[in-house]
Formats: sequence, structure tokens, C-alpha cells
Amino acid sequence: MKFEIVDVDALARLGRISLNGKEMITPNLFPVVHPSRNIIPPQNLKKFGAQCLFTNAYIIYKNEKLRAQVLHKGLHEYLNYDGIIATDSGAFQQYMYNKDSFDLDATTIERFQEDIGSDFPVILDIPVQLEDSFEVAKEKVNTTIERAKDNISRRTRQDCYWFGPLHGGTHFELLKESTIEMSKLDFGIYAVGGIVKAFLNYRFDLTTQILLTVKRHVIPNKPIHMFGLGLPQYFSLAVACGCDLMDSAAYILFAKENRYFTLSTGTRKLEELNEFPCHCPICVKYSPGELMKFEEDLRIQLIAKHNLYLSFSELKTIRQAIREGNLWELVEQRIRSHPNLVKAASLIKRNKPLFEVYEKIYKNHGRLYSSKESIERPLIYRYEQKLLNNYRPPKEVKYFIILPELDVKGKTSPMVIKWLAEIDNNELIKRDQIHLAFYSIIYGIIPYELINSFPMGQCETSPTYGTNDGSYQNSIETAEKFVDKFSPTYEKCGLLIPDFYLNQFEELIQFPENHLIHGLNIILRKAYKSNFSVFSQIKDILHFFKEK
Repeated sequence: MKFEIVDVDALARLGRISLNGKEMITPNLFPVVHPSRNIIPPQNLKKFGAQCLFTNAYIIYKNEKLRAQVLHKGLHEYLNYDGIIATDSGAFQQYMYNKDSFDLDATTIERFQEDIGSDFPVILDIPVQLEDSFEVAKEKVNTTIERAKDNISRRTRQDCYWFGPLHGGTHFELLKESTIEMSKLDFGIYAVGGIVKAFLNYRFDLTTQILLTVKRHVIPNKPIHMFGLGLPQYFSLAVACGCDLMDSAAYILFAKENRYFTLSTGTRKLEELNEFPCHCPICVKYSPGELMKFEEDLRIQLIAKHNLYLSFSELKTIRQAIREGNLWELVEQRIRSHPNLVKAASLIKRNKPLFEVYEKIYKNHGRLYSSKESIERPLIYRYEQKLLNNYRPPKEVKYFIILPELDVKGKTSPMVIKWLAEIDNNELIKRDQIHLAFYSIIYGIIPYELINSFPMGQCETSPTYGTNDGSYQNSIETAEKFVDKFSPTYEKCGLLIPDFYLNQFEELIQFPENHLIHGLNIILRKAYKSNFSVFSQIKDILHFFKEK
């Protein structure tokens, strides 16, 4: 097996998995299919964009007739599917029904998966339940690790690439231990287990925290899989947090309950809809009312098809966002569909250093900051850290002028061009003694010489004037750190807050009285005392600097 990483954004990896003459791209979804009862035949899944599927080796093994058929034909021929196939050992049944004992041993079921030609078999792990005590969870984790070691010694086929399950549930120290120990062993894919019940209860914050814990400690050159992740509105956040692969039967299980996937409003009951908010082949051909009149099997099939179309459409959208460097923008759109997704996204704030390590130095397009979550992006965190740790003001400067960032960024603003001309051509103060900076509601203080650097000069923001807003709090805190460190560099400081300014259309606009730049007043006065003042015109700042 070969896992090649083509592109990255956030913790997401656009990749390519090659094995046994077959190929799939990441991030990707394994639709789960029943070994013998499927409303949508496995061979038809490729029409929806599926490059892989998941089925259950335990169910096959327990049915003597079915077992003989699959052993005779091989799994791919039996399912009539020539793509990549993964098989579960039966641990999922044990997990979902919380059985203390299992009627099949690891040696038998794991050897059976090899015999039927599974591309990606799963060892017989013991999933940790969310309610398990630490002692119970630890025993399960230790048993899974021992079984993983035994599995390696028992393997007979070189063309089977095993899933190594990672467990710990809500016990994050155990999850860390499981991840570190399993990473020492040779597995094709590392899979986060024991989280389906959390998904069913929309506990996205818990599953995200589990995923990030794994990402911190797992070996970095192998894909990370999440068992049971099938809700497309969560795909983008999970991928941004490091999920490469996922599997789910949600597309069919939800269809059996008349539940219809959407991205904007989550999962909807079919009877709640008057129109379909989708243009897949199913939604174009039928109305919700028509589907409600169909016999049950046909209705389930059509809803399941829509759910698959939507799921794979979202994965295409995510992969394109990774290519374009716009994954964070997509995540911020998608999490609006459910409050629990917003809650889960708040974990990014606590893990900024982890994300920043993987953040690109530059991107082909500017950034769009249009939600309150935007301020938590690792790119902004990187700027704040670089500014404080790597930046030094010019040596010759004595005077500091802070300008407001207007509707057009930096030097391209018509008003800023006029201000710069006035400063450059003044006869009161030598130009090399004046240092300029801009106040940004996203980045705080941006020194003049950095204003065209990525991403400060290549971004669009929505106006923010509330002092309780997260952008304001963050920008003021960043500005205060800058002033605390660099204020001794300057003898005097002037803050420009104009009465009016020219916008990009050369229209004269009144400067907002509640603009967030007023928040700098207290910080600067504390640092410079009488050597600081606020002005509405550049000429007054220059005269202030000239005064003895």
C-alpha cells in the first residue's frame, strides 16, 4: 500500500491510496453494505462516486451457506465490486450491542478476512464504550493492543493492509496510550473506534476532541479513519481536524426512517419537506410528496440514493476546498447547520499550535473572514506569534503613527494614499524617523512594511463595531502585546481617527463613531502618557511630534 499526500489545508490531507492495482483519493467515504441484503447493489455505488466500500466479515462467517459462497468466489467477485473493499471483524456488533462476550475468536475471523480477499481487514478489537470506567476501558485497550501484536505475527497475505483500531473513549490518557502503542505496529490505516454512539447523539465536540487527541500522537505517514462517520454536515470539520477516511451506513439507515440529508439545515424528515433543496438526479425527478406515496422499499432506495449523492458531493467540495486553500471558509459555513457543530469548532481555539504547524506559509487566494469563528484560524495565530517573536521595528524611527484599516486594505485605499503622500512630503519630521502601522480588527497592529504580506494584505472582512465581539477582543489583545514590547522604541505616538474618509469609490464617508480603533486609546495612553494623543488629521500628528 502506498499513501501519497498531494496537498494539505488545516490538518486535512488531499491524498492518494494505491493498493492491489486499485486507487482511491482522500478524504473519502466507505459506504457500508450488507453482505447479502442491499437495496442499492454494491456494483452501483461507483455511480455515486464511491471508490471503496465496507462490509461485515462476521455476518458472512456466521452464515454457513454465505460463507461457502464468498470463500469460493472471493469477496470482490461475490459483491461484483472491483474497487477497494474493507471488512469489519464483528467488533462493531459487539460495540453497538455492548456484549461482554464474543462467539468467535480473533484468529478465526482475522484469517477468514484474509481468505476472502479483503483489501482492508480489521482486527478483532474490543471497542471502549463511552460509559466505561477507566479500569474497564484500560483492560479493553490493553487487550486490543495485544491482539494487534498477535495479528501481525499471524498474517499470511502480503496484499491485505490491516486497520489498527484506536480506543480510549472519554479517557483521553488511554486514547493517547492506545495511539502511541498502535503506531509502533505495522498497520495500513489507523482507525478511531467507539464513537458511533457519540455521532448518534450529535456529540460532535467529543468526537472532535477524540480525533485531535489521536492526531497529536499517531504516526503521521498513515491515513486516519473514523468508524461510523456518516453525517455530511460534519465531514468538513472532521477533515479539517485530520480525518482522512470514514465509513457509514447512515445513508441507508436514515433512509429507512425517511430521513433526508441536507447541508444547510441538517437531517430532515421527508414529511417535513414541500420541496427538495437539492439538484441530484433523485430530487430533480421527484417531489417529497411523490416519494411519500411510493412503496416502502422504493422510497428507502430513493432517499438512500439522495443521501449518497449528497455525501459524495460534499466530499468533492471538501477536496476542492483543500486544493484552493479554502477549507476553513467551508468549515465556517457548514457548522452553521447545527449548534453542536459550532460547539465542536470551538475546540480549534484550544489547539491552535497543533493546527499552525501544518498551516501553509502562503496560498493562491486571499482569506475571507466572515464569521466569529474566523478569528480562531491558525493563520491569524501564526501572525500574532511571528509578530511578537520575529519582528523588529526599523532602527532609525522615533515616532509612531497608527492608521485605521479602511474598506480597502493598506496602501491601495484612496484615503491612505493621500495620508501617505502627506507624511512622505512633510517638512517637519524626517521620513525615516516616522514608523507607520495599521490597526486591523482581525490582526491587531500591522506594521506598514508588512501590509502587503500574506495574509494581512490579502483578506476581506465584514465590518465589526461591537466591543463584545471576539474579533475586537483578539485584535486589542494582540495590539496590547505589540505595544508592551515595542513602545520603548518610539518617543511619541499618534493615533489617527478621521472624521471622514474616501472609500474605494471615491465617496466621502463618515468614519464610524463606534469603530474598534477607539479601543487602542487606553492602551496607548498607558504606554506613552503625555507623549500620545488622538488626531483627526495627519498634519496635527506631525506638529505634535515636532513639539518639544
